[in-house]
This record gives sequence, structure tokens and C-alpha cells, in this order.
Amino acid sequence: MNKQQFQVESVKESNLEEIVQFLIDNFAQTEAILASLKVDKDQNCLKELSVMIRDLVQDSLHCSSTCVVRDASTHQIDGIAVACKTAIFDKQLDRLCAYEFEKQPVRDVVEFLKYVFNRLDVMYYLDEACLSKPVFVALVCVRKELWGRGIGTALMNHVKSAARSEGSDGLISLCSNERGHKLMKQYCPTDFASVRYDTFKGEHRRPPIEMQAPETFNSVFAMLTKF
Repeated sequence: MNKQQFQVESVKESNLEEIVQFLIDNFAQTEAILASLKVDKDQNCLKELSVMIRDLVQDSLHCSSTCVVRDASTHQIDGIAVACKTAIFDKQLDRLCAYEFEKQPVRDVVEFLKYVFNRLDVMYYLDEACLSKPVFVALVCVRKELWGRGIGTALMNHVKSAARSEGSDGLISLCSNERGHKLMKQYCPTDFASVRYDTFKGEHRRPPIEMQAPETFNSVFAMLTKF
């Protein structure tokens, strides 16, 4: 089946709330970790998650690699790629450590992310790869009913092109599921590290993150490419 051609648009500050709502409605249901923790089943969880998503999107609004694909007739968002400069990593990690949420699933998300970044030491691997100013692809999300039509590919083509145009020297990404990993392999072919979900326990006696079938991944993978 031939892939469709999609119009990819850059984003503006006025798109913030629209983007956040799209991610709450779509990303929370389909991203492997959030789905495992059933974050989308509790409105209070979604409310707390929206704080994290809004912060991430605000970090990314001024990065030219952040982009959306819209439906030609309704103009609703059908897919989005959120990307930011790695120069703000320290700020983002400080903020991650400062979050104080009440809902256990959201606390587990925060604690797992801190666990991942502590284990990965991303900046070390970037130095090893001689990457000084890569773009971090924080997430790619497409409406589930539109999977397989080429929207993710269109978004990532824009991410890569915009990053190169702005003088970035590569891309990095974290992939939490098989579908995302397959897409990102085309753009960040080097898996430089991974963290198994079942090595994290957080506040629990047993690992809280358990992948649900048909998901087969047991780890989050860190990936990169150098231009």
C-alpha cells in the first residue's frame, strides 16, 4: 500500500493547550508505560499527567523539529512529534526530581523516568558519540486508528530535516515499545543503552510496570544517530 503524503506543520505557543489535550487523549492510552500503569483509567491521574506533558511541550515549542500533522478537512491534529534541544536536559531533570504528585501511577512514571536517566547517563553516551548539540525526540504520537498510514514517518522526516537545518549534529530518543522502536530505527539506528522494566520497583515490592500483550518489549531503549 502506498503511503499518503501529509502536510506537516510547525507549532506555535497558541497550540499549547490543543497539543496537551491531544496527548492526554491519545498518548496516555497507547504509550506502553502509561498503558501498563493504567494512567488513562483515572481522571485525577490524567490531570497530574497533564502537568508533566504541558511542561514538556512548553520546552519544545521553540524547537523547529516539533511538528504536527492535521486532518485536511477538520484541521484536528492526527499526529505530533515533540522534540527539544538537549541543552535544557539539566533543567528538565531538575524539574523531574521536583515533581510531587499524589496519584501512585503518576508517581511511578516519575520515579521510573528518574531511574532511567540515572542508569543511562545520557550525557556520557553523547560525549562518547561526539554529539554536542543533538535534538532529543521526546515523543511521537499518532491517533491509533491512523497507525500504519505513514504519519509517523512524515513527522520524523520533518524532525530530522529541521534539526539538520538548525545546525544540530544528531538525534537521540527513548523508545518504550516495539512500534516506536521500529519507526525510530530508521532515524536513530544505534541502540546505545537500555533499561529493563522489571528492574524497577520504586515504592513497590514487585515491579509496577508490566507490559500487556501484544506488547513484547521488556525494556526502554535509548537510541541515537549522528548527522
